[in-house]
Amino acid sequence: MKRERHIGRFLLALAVACSVGLYAGHSLGETVKAQEDAQVHIVDQGETLWEIARPIADERGMDIREVIYEISVNNDINSNDDIRPGQRLVINF
Repeated sequence: MKRERHIGRFLLALAVACSVGLYAGHSLGETVKAQEDAQVHIVDQGETLWEIARPIADERGMDIREVIYEISVNNDINSNDDIRPGQRLVINF
């Protein structure tokens, strides 16, 4: 009886470990894929987030405000004044 209980616990622990491993592997794969799809934009003098986001929004059929929001979140930008010439913006959708 004790042996059966130990085997049951072992199988439960093994199932949990496999589930965690599969989840972690899937998440890692998504992160690597997202990094591969990312583009880097170098900000030009006088350029605004709206000017950077417009072609992306048009190409993807998105609302420009959504694109600006995503760029801002991905690059820790609080407002349009936070971008500077030469700054690298990661564009990752």
